[in-house]
Amino acid sequence: MKEMLRMGLLTALLSVFAGPALSDTAKGIAAYQNGNYATAMRELEKAAAAGDEQAFFNLGVAYAEGKAVPRDLGKAVALYRKGAEGGSVLAAFNLAQAYRKGQGTGQDYRAALKWYEFGAKRGDYRASNELGLLYVEGKGVERDLVEGFAWIYPATHQMIMDDSAMANAMQLASMLDKQQIDEAQARGRIYFENYFEPNADLVEALLQDKRGR
Repeated sequence: MKEMLRMGLLTALLSVFAGPALSDTAKGIAAYQNGNYATAMRELEKAAAAGDEQAFFNLGVAYAEGKAVPRDLGKAVALYRKGAEGGSVLAAFNLAQAYRKGQGTGQDYRAALKWYEFGAKRGDYRASNELGLLYVEGKGVERDLVEGFAWIYPATHQMIMDDSAMANAMQLASMLDKQQIDEAQARGRIYFENYFEPNADLVEALLQDKRGR
C-alpha cells in the first residue's frame, strides 16, 4: 500500500476531525473536488493560516497532485510535515511515505518509522501495516519479524481486513514458527485494543474512503 492518500475526504474523514478552521478546509476540499482550484487553494490556505492541520495535509496533496498548482513534491512534503507536527494522522502517513520512498525529500527510513508509528498509534491501519514492513525489512530499525507481524496484525482484524496486510501476514506466517506466531498475534491484539479500538471512527473513515475510490 504505497500510494499517497488523495484529496477528497470531505464526507468520510472531515467528520472525524474538528480543527479551528474546519469550515474553510471543508470549503476548500469541496471546491477542489469540483475543479474550482483557485477557490480551493484560497480556502485551504486561509484554514492553514488559522492553524488547521488538516488544511496543511490537503494543501500538500494539492502540490503532490499538481492539478491546482504546479507539482512540487518538496513543497508537498513541507506541508505534510507541518500538518503532522500539528497532529494530523493523514499528513503523518503521507510524510512517512515520502521519507520511505525519497520523494520530495531524502530517503530516511528512521523518519518514516517515526511517522508511521505516530499514525499507527492513532488508529491508521495503513501506517500500522507499513510500520510492520519496516521491522520485517530492518529499515530504520533492527530487523524483528515478530514485532513486524505484531504491527501488521491489527490491519488483518475482521473490522479492517486490509488486503495488503492480509497478504503480508500470510507471507510472514510462513517464515515464523508457531511460538513466534502466537507471540506476534498476542502482541498485535494488544496493539489493536490500545490503538485501533479507541480510534474506530478514524478506522471506519479510512475504510469508507478506500471503498469510495
